[in-house]
Amino acid sequence: VDWLLSGPPAENELIAQIYEKHHDKSLKSALEAKCGKKFFLALSALLLPPEEFLAMRMEQAMKGWGTDSNVLVRILGGLDHASKPSMCQVRDAYQRKYTRTLKDALRSELSGNFLKASIAWIDALDDPSQHLEVVTNVDVATTADGDLDQLIDDLLTEHESVDKMMASIDAQEIYNCIHGWGTSDTKLIELLCSRSKPHLQKIAEAYYTQRDGQSKTTSLLARLRKETSGWYRTFVTYLVESPEDADVRALDAAMDGLGADAVGLIEFLVGRSNARVRAAKEKWEGKHDAPLVDRIRSELHGSNETLALELLKGERDESGKADERLAVNQAEQLNAAVSRWGGTDDSTFIQILAKNSPAQNRAIRTAYENKYNKSLESLIDRVSNKNLKKCLQALLLPPADYYAMRIRQAFVGLGTSDRVVCRVLGGSDKCDALAIAAAYQRKYGTVLKDGIRKECSGNYKRIAQAWVSLPDALEDPDAPIEVPQDEPAEAERDPPPEEPEPPTAPP
Repeated sequence: VDWLLSGPPAENELIAQIYEKHHDKSLKSALEAKCGKKFFLALSALLLPPEEFLAMRMEQAMKGWGTDSNVLVRILGGLDHASKPSMCQVRDAYQRKYTRTLKDALRSELSGNFLKASIAWIDALDDPSQHLEVVTNVDVATTADGDLDQLIDDLLTEHESVDKMMASIDAQEIYNCIHGWGTSDTKLIELLCSRSKPHLQKIAEAYYTQRDGQSKTTSLLARLRKETSGWYRTFVTYLVESPEDADVRALDAAMDGLGADAVGLIEFLVGRSNARVRAAKEKWEGKHDAPLVDRIRSELHGSNETLALELLKGERDESGKADERLAVNQAEQLNAAVSRWGGTDDSTFIQILAKNSPAQNRAIRTAYENKYNKSLESLIDRVSNKNLKKCLQALLLPPADYYAMRIRQAFVGLGTSDRVVCRVLGGSDKCDALAIAAAYQRKYGTVLKDGIRKECSGNYKRIAQAWVSLPDALEDPDAPIEVPQDEPAEAERDPPPEEPEPPTAPP
């Protein structure tokens, strides 16, 4: 006993190995034959690394009939990031010894608040930002140059940790909104519409983690689709899906059925960044096991096909800079692409406008007006293909202005094109939706939120209004959050055709 008490764990392990080699039996079995149960348990603890002993004790507490909750409370409650061993060491030792995670083991044995508290405690102590508050709460001006890189890394770690914590809180709040009888739509709309799309993806991940093993529906999107209906459900789907999934949904909607929606395809390609176009292309091809370029070739023809394939490359200039000398030259090329008899060389329009940045196309627009005393739009009007004409004119606009125009067009005439509203607004990130609202007000002298109120109905109207008006609460926590009021007497618009359920795999 004196040897075991005085030696470090590594030395005790060596003693056990030497004993087994000389006596052909384990030191543990020899001690068990000589000691009482509790004394043997104490001596066993000295033969193992501390983290492995505590992992073994928790496994024993959960083994067989019933669970020894007192043992689990003592061990889990006695561990933190500074204890020896730490919670992380015990967690890793458990997984190494028993080939399953400690959290999975606890989920199989515990329930209710005890389980929630245990999982929350493990997650909290697994936080990599532990101890960083002391390190990062410093005056940057007095920080040595050599320490700035480490300070930035620590601040980023802290930010990611806070972001993860907020996502976990939001996921639980969303569950509270949709659990039980009825759905708390006002609170749900407030939560969803005061967050950015990247954060909504983190919420979806947190929701899956929290609900895994607790309910049949572990996907946030699948649960929300069960709790909503009509255009409200369609808008929520575009909103909560990842940007790539929302884009794949838009592409499928444009290409499924009889004939392709060329404007719908270009709508996606014109307003998305190169990175997002490439990500959507990869996601679509993974889903359908087919090249997107071949599908577009089969759906579109002529100049529409040429324009779509050019934009699909995701090679548009995104520098944001305009070359005025080049703009004058390109304006002359475009003017020459229209013959005196009215024919147009569509390929010239496509090669120039589809590769330029929006800023360069605006510079061409100005150069053309200055040189020919008429608008570039009037030149594009001479293009015979109606869809191509719309798409080329769209390339002259900043994405926010183009989408504002599409929303305005969706409001004009008999009835509202709700699918366009859901696709354009729900598929846009928070900052982009606010930019579209600002462009709409600048172009048409009216507030987009008011236009939605006149043209849409029910909770679909409320969530669309909230998405284009509420601030990102994590970016601006002091900004007021006011969800549009419910109008129970208002009739819901006819719902859209049923769409296939999105996959329920983990995010």
